[in-house]
Amino acid sequence: MEDRTHSFGYWLRRRRKSLDLTQEALAQRVCCSGFTIRKIEADERRPSRRLAERLAVSLAIPEVERRDFLDAARALHATNRLQLDLTPVGVGARTAAPATSILHPPDSAIGAASDTAPFVGRSNEYGLLIGLIARLTAGAGYTVLIEGEPGIGKSRLLREVTRYAHAQDLPTLATNCYEIERAMPYQPVIGLVTRALDRVSDAVLRAMSPVSLAELAALVPEVGERIPDLPQLSKDFPEARQARLSRAVDQLLEASRSGRPAVFMVDDIQWADDASAQVLHYLARHAAQRAVLVIYAYRDEAVDSDERFAQLVESLRRDTDARRMPLARLGYADTESLVAALADANLGVPGLAERLHRETEGNPFFLMSILQSLSDGETQLEPHASGAPGLLPDALRAAVRVRLAHVPKAIRPLLETAAVLGRRFDFDTLLDVTREPEAPLLDAVEAFVKRRLLREEPEGGVYDFSHDKLREVLYRDIGGARRRLLHQSVAEALERRGDDAMHERDAELAEHYERAHVWSKALHYLVLAGEHSQMLFAMRDALHWLDRAVALSEAHPESLDARQRLAIYEQRGAARAQAGQTQGAVVDMRRVIDVLRAGGERAKTRDALIQLGMAYRRADQYEEATSCLTEALAESRAMNDERHAADTLYHLGTVAWSTGQNNQAIGFHQQAVEICERTGFTDLVAVQAYHGRGEAHFANAEPAAAIACYTRSLALARGIGDKSYESENLMMIGHACIGTRGLGDYPRATASFEAALDIARAADLQWHFGPTLLGLDHARACTGRYGEAWISMQKTLHWLESLSQVRYQLIAFDCIGHLLLDLGLNELAVEHLEHGLALGRDTGILFWRAAIDTHLVVARSRLGQKLSTQALQTTLEQACRTSERYMMVRCLDGLAEIALAAGDASRCRAYGGELLAIAEPNGLRELEAVARRWRGEAMLMEEEYREAQVELSRAAALAQDIGRVRLQMDVQAALARLLAAQGQRDAAQCHDAKVRAIAEAIEKSLEYSGLEARLRMN
Repeated sequence: MEDRTHSFGYWLRRRRKSLDLTQEALAQRVCCSGFTIRKIEADERRPSRRLAERLAVSLAIPEVERRDFLDAARALHATNRLQLDLTPVGVGARTAAPATSILHPPDSAIGAASDTAPFVGRSNEYGLLIGLIARLTAGAGYTVLIEGEPGIGKSRLLREVTRYAHAQDLPTLATNCYEIERAMPYQPVIGLVTRALDRVSDAVLRAMSPVSLAELAALVPEVGERIPDLPQLSKDFPEARQARLSRAVDQLLEASRSGRPAVFMVDDIQWADDASAQVLHYLARHAAQRAVLVIYAYRDEAVDSDERFAQLVESLRRDTDARRMPLARLGYADTESLVAALADANLGVPGLAERLHRETEGNPFFLMSILQSLSDGETQLEPHASGAPGLLPDALRAAVRVRLAHVPKAIRPLLETAAVLGRRFDFDTLLDVTREPEAPLLDAVEAFVKRRLLREEPEGGVYDFSHDKLREVLYRDIGGARRRLLHQSVAEALERRGDDAMHERDAELAEHYERAHVWSKALHYLVLAGEHSQMLFAMRDALHWLDRAVALSEAHPESLDARQRLAIYEQRGAARAQAGQTQGAVVDMRRVIDVLRAGGERAKTRDALIQLGMAYRRADQYEEATSCLTEALAESRAMNDERHAADTLYHLGTVAWSTGQNNQAIGFHQQAVEICERTGFTDLVAVQAYHGRGEAHFANAEPAAAIACYTRSLALARGIGDKSYESENLMMIGHACIGTRGLGDYPRATASFEAALDIARAADLQWHFGPTLLGLDHARACTGRYGEAWISMQKTLHWLESLSQVRYQLIAFDCIGHLLLDLGLNELAVEHLEHGLALGRDTGILFWRAAIDTHLVVARSRLGQKLSTQALQTTLEQACRTSERYMMVRCLDGLAEIALAAGDASRCRAYGGELLAIAEPNGLRELEAVARRWRGEAMLMEEEYREAQVELSRAAALAQDIGRVRLQMDVQAALARLLAAQGQRDAAQCHDAKVRAIAEAIEKSLEYSGLEARLRMN
């Protein structure tokens, strides 16, 4: 302990406490992270000279002690020369510090570099950006895309804008993308989130959605440390996770600006990974809705060489109305200004500016590199052989090499090691890799900074090369053998650190070990990088790493055994299936199955077959899915494995149900339930079995039996804590209560849907949102809340389209068809329904096809189009054969309406009778009312008034009791016609008044919806 009392870290901690400062408060004052302060106080890191100077100011070190403080910080002597206050310094002492010590720190390394060169040639661009910042006060935002060649001055322009924004005290968040991080998911997003977190309090974070915070915590663990007990994230489909993360980042950035105009900047987005690009696109798309200026900078050459990046830029320009800002090379006058300001007096060579402008063609970085080399005396001007300009790349490389040649030989290897570490690195890692003493290494790094080869970032201890071209030239000039050894040393140092964020280093370790030719280690970390990306649902990145792992394993088969190699194919197959790359997934999984089968591993072969079957099912390739699952079922039965048999039967049932073969689904699900009842299973297998049996009952228009199965599955799900099936069972109970296919109990349907949504939102079960929201809106429409339902259905459909969820889009088109037909908007109904049918045809998905077909035929019939009902009759017969009575009832309803419109009362009455035969014994009250309505209408046409009165009165009572608004209107209109036909005018007018009242209520519900009903009145 006595030794520690003379350490700088101990002295710093005592001084900080005497000033009554927390580590975070001191970190904010000196523009570094709290982590850096903790490291310094633990004597695990030395501050750089610049950070030490900022500490001296913030800690109110007297001027006479300043030199001793700086020497102690750099370990040039002990701290016993420094005075230490034993009690907190008074407020007056703290406020005596210069105002610059308590200014908000720059939120980005973009604004951190000191620029000694004049800022020339960018007055127009700078003026435009400053003008846009001024216009943010109007409440609207903007997106600007700055593009140009390497070295043209994009980053310098961003730094000048950052300085201006800080001078205006505007919240500014900025980060960079780096080439080495391109295949590491979300690195620039992590940078933005980290900087935003420095600006928001815990209270502000707690006001955000727990699910959003959990998404952010998956990227930046600090969120979970500040706000503990966040919910577990569900592992649903990648598109939903990515969309949710984008929203979470947007919410955090919005919170960070505290309602003030703000500037968000990202440099070098051409190196952003695909997952980050989606988030950046989302932020830009929403910028126009708030007072935010979003600036993205990138190399223009990437637009021509990278198709995916070109699509991102095009999408940004199209979807965000982004302003494109290309940066041109400097004109001669600007070059002359720079040369006049920077050239050494000894370089008073006639025509120097003209010569350099010709050599560099106005590229600022090239110009600065050559000027620096000339000013330092590292190169001499040679007479030019001709007036032709020199070759720019050669001129640059020559200038860089000359500059590097003047780096002292003793410290040159340290700079080479830094080049191997990457564009950006921290002092601790460099220290660990080089094994150099700390003080000499710090001296060397500061020498590199003075030579402007490196820049130090504001948090201290983190550096990057002043330009990546410097690093590239340095890296390429390292010999191959030495380069491999350096990569191995870097990788081993990163492994030794083994910090909490180790998974974030997997990709980096994979890169270093692969370049070091340590193949087994490279493969290990490639697989881990793939797993981490897959966990974040960055599927393109996951496949990038796993593809590399497969290629490396094939190129160096000696690096791992056969089982390890097979595991890589299995993991890539699962990732491909998850990413929707079915063909590639099949190739990988088939390979795995063949090897397992040849090795006699029956259980693993069966498991792989189930996985392959589910991959086919997700891709809607049902025939192949059935084949794999059937084989897996046979294997499970041969092994007397009833648990896997029940599980496979459930999957077979869902495939059959999805293909409209509900008769087969009934059999599969019944067998699964019987196994569970016989064995007493109460786990997930039983939850699935009862749920699947409920779906089969529901599809067969047996809602009461379906609800009984869903209720049993719900209880089991709650027993094992499965929130996904808890939500899904409640959702399906809601659908079974909807009158168009179920019991006609709308209050219970609404309550079930809302309960399902509450669970889905709390547990982040985005997979369930679509069908639950659609069911809730369908219930709203059926009970007369048409405008609200229409707006919400449109929003849900667009969301499903963005996620490419075709199955749920088809359900949306069915619900929209119902709503538009209710409102008499037949032309609009045709437009939407044709879109739905085309979607089903294009994707080969027949799910919900019969309902959409029927809606379309009815809509066209109402528009007076003559058409055959043969196709609809065929659909009805098919639904009958496959036990899909929930589709049969819609076909019968539609056929009855068309027959009545054609004047065929007999056929209308027959269809109504078939519908009644299904509805009445199964408790389908609304459909019973529909059937009686058609029978009554047909009887009215045939002038069987007494029988018509009985049927229509019963239909009216049911419709009233159920609360089905449009059905009430139609039945009341039929009763008015019936009474008028019998000469009972007063009674008929009474029913007409009810019709008008309902019509007015419907029209009122459409206010602000953009729809205008066309309700047929008597």
